Amino acid sequence: MNLLFLSKISFIDILDVFLVAIIFLQIYRLVYSTPALNIFYGIIATFIFWKIVEIYEMKFLSIVMSAFFKGGFLALIIVFQPEIRKFLLIVGSRIFFKKFIFSLFKKSVISIKTETIDSIVKACAIFSGDKTGVLIVIQLHQDLKEFIQNGDEMDTKVNIPILESIFYKNSPLHDGAVVIIENRIKKTRAILPVSYNKEIPSRLGLRHRAAIGLSEKTDAICLVISEETGYISYIKDQKRTIITNINNLKTKLEKDLL
Repeated sequence: MNLLFLSKISFIDILDVFLVAIIFLQIYRLVYSTPALNIFYGIIATFIFWKIVEIYEMKFLSIVMSAFFKGGFLALIIVFQPEIRKFLLIVGSRIFFKKFIFSLFKKSVISIKTETIDSIVKACAIFSGDKTGVLIVIQLHQDLKEFIQNGDEMDTKVNIPILESIFYKNSPLHDGAVVIIENRIKKTRAILPVSYNKEIPSRLGLRHRAAIGLSEKTDAICLVISEETGYISYIKDQKRTIITNINNLKTKLEKDLL
């Protein structure tokens, strides 16, 4: 019986399951640690219930559930509009396709070097100790051009002296964000889209709101250092993590970049 069942499974069936799993995994990653996560769980639970109703041929309940999913499709698009937009932007980027293709052969196509991470970590340790306000953006797979169209162009290797000179309090470049793509600083004084999420604590300033705003629209990593407390915030996918130990910052960057 089991052999007969397995013999009926075609390559298309396997591909179908694989693609559905990829889609749901990407959606889950986008809504993780956001209020939309509970909505996502609710939709999955309702869908499973609908299929159980169909299996047991509960006709009237099946009609109601079917009408909900078919008629409520537009409502779902409205509810998940930010997440769907972010998902389509990521999927549509050339970097995503490179990652998807080469992931079969390599762990990652983000060519960030260990020395770049070390320079960022050591610079952040200095800035945290001096309570220097800092906003650093590290591009991952999604192109940031759509969201960062201003600022001063630059093309220089990431190193501690350069970062110190940029964020020095009297430097004309210290306002705004530094954008790092792979191992080079590509932009300074960049203005990021600010988040107006009411759940953000009022004590967080413009730098944190800008970092969270960018993380709502892209998969970039944002590092924020408060000039009041010196605390380092690691912001990714709308989730803010306070770095209490500089070694933790290195660990998180290596996990996401290497």
